[in-house]
Amino acid sequence: MKRILVVEDELSISNLICYNLEHAGYRVVAAFDGEEALQLLDSFCPHLITLDLLLPRQSGWQVLDAIRHHPRRQTAALPVLVLSALSSPQLREELHRSGVRHCLSKPFSVTELGLLVNTLLEERLDPAWSSPL
Repeated sequence: MKRILVVEDELSISNLICYNLEHAGYRVVAAFDGEEALQLLDSFCPHLITLDLLLPRQSGWQVLDAIRHHPRRQTAALPVLVLSALSSPQLREELHRSGVRHCLSKPFSVTELGLLVNTLLEERLDPAWSSPL
């Protein structure tokens, strides 16, 4: 069973994401701030992370930076799906440079979320897939 770490500080959004991903057959754990996300990174060993950028304690940018510079290669190359109220071409360019392939703007469709999660996990399993790092 694929594991997904949901990093979202708004309880209602976190619950919505978790419910839908669990219903799709994934094992899901939620973190409500950046520090908690980084603590769960090694203990939960997710296959994918959904990440809000505006988080308490450590921002989503700090979490993303810690993931990309993690000493374990598998963790550094984890697919990250950013879910954010922030949206601009400059933001998307910066996320792309950080190795983020997909970003959903809030509010988002749970159907689109599910499709992107599936796509990212399938890309990860494809032998032709290569890390953006």
